[in-house]
Amino acid sequence: MKSLLPAILLTTAVFAAGTAFAGQVLRIEIDESQMLTLPAAPGAIIVGNPSIVDVSVQGQSLFIHGRSFGQTNLTILDLQGNQIANFSVMGTHTQESVVAVYKGGFGRFSSSCAPLCENELQPGDEAIYFETLAKQMSKKFELATGNKTAEAEAPAAPQ
Repeated sequence: MKSLLPAILLTTAVFAAGTAFAGQVLRIEIDESQMLTLPAAPGAIIVGNPSIVDVSVQGQSLFIHGRSFGQTNLTILDLQGNQIANFSVMGTHTQESVVAVYKGGFGRFSSSCAPLCENELQPGDEAIYFETLAKQMSKKFELATGNKTAEAEAPAAPQ
C-alpha cells in the first residue's frame, strides 16, 4: 500500500488541477495493478510499450497492469483529443520476498520466498526453467478451472 500512495497523490493532483502533466513517474509492480480515477471517460490511452504495462478502462477508472521490467510512457487524452496526462511508467519488482539465484553457466532462476521459497516466472530467467514452469502453471490453471489456456488449445503442427 505504501508504494501506491505516491501514485494516488500524484494522480489526485494531476486530475484535480485539470492540467496536462508530463514527465511524472509511476512505479508499477510486475504482476500487480494500480487504479487511477480520471475526471471523465478518456477518449484515448496510448501505452508506449504494452509488454511493460497494459491498461484497461472501466468508465472513469483506469487500471494499469505491470507486465514486465522496464520503462515506457502512458498518455491519456480526453474525448476532444486534448492531453490530460503523460506519465513515465516504470515496471518494477521490489517485493522483499523475491530472490534471484544465478548459477554459473546456467543462468538466472527466480523464486518467491514468503516464507517458503517457490519457483516464480520472471523475464530474464533461464529459458528451459521458464518454459517448464510456464507449462506447469498453465496445466495447473487448466485443472483448477476446467479451461484450457491458449497454449493448450493451439492445434498440433501438421506432419
